[in-house]
Amino acid sequence: MKKNYKIFINSLFIVSSFLLIVNIFNIFYPIDYRNDPQLIKGYFSEENKKILNFIDQGNRKEILQYHESINTLDRLFSIHEESFKFLEQATKVYFISKIPTKYSWKEKYAKIKFQENWLLYIVRKYEEFLIKNGKQSKFNSAYIFYQSSNYKFALKRGVSICSQDAVSFSNLLKRRYNIDSKIIGLGGHVVIEAKINDKFYISDPNMGLTFDFSIDEYYDNDENISKIRDAYGAIDRSDLIASYNKDGNRKFKYTGPKSLMNTYNPDTITYFSNYIKWALPIFFLLIGFWLKFTKRKY
Repeated sequence: MKKNYKIFINSLFIVSSFLLIVNIFNIFYPIDYRNDPQLIKGYFSEENKKILNFIDQGNRKEILQYHESINTLDRLFSIHEESFKFLEQATKVYFISKIPTKYSWKEKYAKIKFQENWLLYIVRKYEEFLIKNGKQSKFNSAYIFYQSSNYKFALKRGVSICSQDAVSFSNLLKRRYNIDSKIIGLGGHVVIEAKINDKFYISDPNMGLTFDFSIDEYYDNDENISKIRDAYGAIDRSDLIASYNKDGNRKFKYTGPKSLMNTYNPDTITYFSNYIKWALPIFFLLIGFWLKFTKRKY
């Protein structure tokens, strides 16, 4: 009995310490897919080069790294402050900091890893177990194809999809520069509408494009319709033009932790797991110390 008690206490120390080390390691050495040869190839693919050329970034030789992108954004904000010019440049910086969707949004890269968030990793394994056994997952593969609303998490990874880019870029604008925005769910694409000096502007960080009008100013405005058509046509993504015209396009203001269907907001598990992944091992460590102290006392 005494031996089992000792093993239990030691297990608390070992497991708790291990989980804390994983959390700390991920802060300093987060997963970054920018060095993956296949993704580098995708970044400089013919289709992506068309976008790079269109936004005047065609001379790039490498993917913009996370810290370089943040430093560039901070420098641009110090120059342009809260302005359409900053939004335009920031959208481009975000675009050149990640790999295009066609190449990066695969299960290999998108699924949540143990190092990134061990709690969500456990949920992901549970999801995979359910799916493998022909059962329905209430999480709808959210942790197999994981999207984070935390810009640091998303941008450090460097992988891309339109909804991920929209929520992450919106989070970046708010948390770092206090610029409000709304997520715009189009019929087949997701962009944001940033509020600058009481005026709204469309930003598509997934494609590096910015427009000097709001989504409401787009409808029934021939000049603005033409700008959308010309921009997406120039980068060979004319398929996205129709998304702006579809019925059911919606704006989402809510940015809290609750799980709401089709609002592009962080779900409850993700939100609280960022705190629990620290609190739980610390709690177990304290329990271990208490048990060890109590044992010595008696």
